[in-house]
Amino acid sequence: MILEGQRAVVFGGASGAGLASAKLLAAAGADVVIAGRGAGKLDSKDFRFTAREVDGKDVGAVERLFAELGAFDHLVITAGQTNRGGSFVDTITDRTFRETFDGKFWVQITAAHAGARHVRRGGSITFFSGGASRRAMRGMTNIAAVNGALDAVVPTLALELAPTRVNAISPGTLRTSYWTGLADEEQEKIFGHLATVLPAGRVGTAEDIANAVLFLVTTSYVTGTVLAVDGGLPHASL
Repeated sequence: MILEGQRAVVFGGASGAGLASAKLLAAAGADVVIAGRGAGKLDSKDFRFTAREVDGKDVGAVERLFAELGAFDHLVITAGQTNRGGSFVDTITDRTFRETFDGKFWVQITAAHAGARHVRRGGSITFFSGGASRRAMRGMTNIAAVNGALDAVVPTLALELAPTRVNAISPGTLRTSYWTGLADEEQEKIFGHLATVLPAGRVGTAEDIANAVLFLVTTSYVTGTVLAVDGGLPHASL
């Protein structure tokens, strides 16, 4: 119960790695608030949390949410809806880039900007970026750009917001709802291929990311860091 007596806000924690992180933080003793679209539909039977429905693209609503929440200790921002992209010349347009940044970069920055002033001394903010910023992959230009932008703000905010610790988690491919829409056989084809080329020998799970979140939230000597949780993606023979 290392987080007993502390309050954690998981922004975008209604599914996937965000929900797994919320559950693990609660298991560690934290008073957890899950905020985001779909939060109000969550079932609280599995663990104790408070749900707050909010659209991360609505700046005013996000600011009001944090004003109402008041002081807390940790902000974990897992929210981020991204277009999967495609060929830079034939598929991606300026609209694709704007939608990608609106859906992930600006949602996370908005949450951090509104929430930072309410983080108690010694607390933390954890962003979520992604492996495309560190490993070149065809068809991922827009996603690489938004993840790289999030990675870039972490060290500067760690200095500016100190003693609040600021870090990011950079996940690789995960078995989560991100892949909803692809047929099961297509998903398994992708996961099976990655399992053969990743040094870890498998794709990741939401629980892998939750473990990393707990590490960053509870380790007071880590700040300004982008923590890769990607199965060794930069070293894979893709």
